[in-house]
Amino acid sequence: MKIRNVICLVTVSFVFMVGFSQSKNSLDIETQGGYEYNYFKSPKEVRVDNTVLTKENLISSSVYQDIEIDYKYRYKWRKNRARLSLNPFSRVFYENFDDSYWSLDAKAKYDHKFTRKTIFLTEIRLKRMNREGLGGNQDVLINPLGYTNYGITTGVQFAPFKANEMTFEGFYNFKDFDAFGVRDLQFDEYGVQFSSIQSFEVHRLEHKFGISAYVKKRLYDTFNASEIDTDGERDWDYIKANLFYELPFSEKFRVKPNLIYYKRIDNSTGRSGFNQFGPGIHMTYKNKSTKIRTSLSHISRKYNDIEARNTEMRIGENLKYQYANFQMNASHKIGNGFSITATIYSRVRSTNYTDIDARSFRNYRNQYAGIGLRWEL
Repeated sequence: MKIRNVICLVTVSFVFMVGFSQSKNSLDIETQGGYEYNYFKSPKEVRVDNTVLTKENLISSSVYQDIEIDYKYRYKWRKNRARLSLNPFSRVFYENFDDSYWSLDAKAKYDHKFTRKTIFLTEIRLKRMNREGLGGNQDVLINPLGYTNYGITTGVQFAPFKANEMTFEGFYNFKDFDAFGVRDLQFDEYGVQFSSIQSFEVHRLEHKFGISAYVKKRLYDTFNASEIDTDGERDWDYIKANLFYELPFSEKFRVKPNLIYYKRIDNSTGRSGFNQFGPGIHMTYKNKSTKIRTSLSHISRKYNDIEARNTEMRIGENLKYQYANFQMNASHKIGNGFSITATIYSRVRSTNYTDIDARSFRNYRNQYAGIGLRWEL
């Protein structure tokens, strides 16, 4: 039996088990309306068959309505704890209804305390993204937006030092993309991850600093939709590390600057490797009725062997990306379990690849903002 089938079987068994237990439940229902610009991440112009298509033909934008349910279940006995979360989500585009999509994110977690400082952890997850279309964020592989992902993570958490929390885990994911045109794509990935968080108090406020990192291998298979012949394989390794410091200005307001390094190694063709790095900052404000979370980052990516082009020729530089990212999520309680919510999201990618005959590797801007209502049961 394939490991992804085992993951599905265990997930279903866990859901059945906890469904007949008595424990703590929580349920949030949220709807939010807004507007999203360029949700397929298209460039502003592309030349196809000697005809230049402009942003009026390429960029899709629309008023949208989100509907999201967040259900959590917890069951504790002795030194054991089981948790289940289900998060269905849908985004309906009113101006382009056929581009609407939905997703389901399900996780089952189990942990067991060996001692006060040592805990065994495991997680099984399933995510289904039901979405059609081809994103402009593709690079080498054809990458449809719809997919099904199965995954499992297991490891141990312990405290080797005072006020320290350290975690070692191994993980596996299988991601099966929906067939697009005459192509199909899937990958297996596995790796190990590590995190260490150190806490200490200054003037009765808790400071934290730490590192999280992982190393993983991803093995792609690409084949035609009829599944007759295998057309291509990719063997990519990834390394990622994140350093952070959480600085509390008060009990209500915290700032967490961080620095990310991310690397991809192409073991198959040597062409698609890159190095990526950049700073970011997360800010959180929270009181009894209001919660605001914001994040801002600037990320640079440089490919090792892909040369950038303008429309006429190569420009003598390797392909580069610059990402400017911003996100804000806010909620304010108005009574009887209801809260007003707001979201702002922006990603702007700039690049030195300006060939209008190419859709991949190009500049794009994707942004949305919405306001809504959440009901906590």
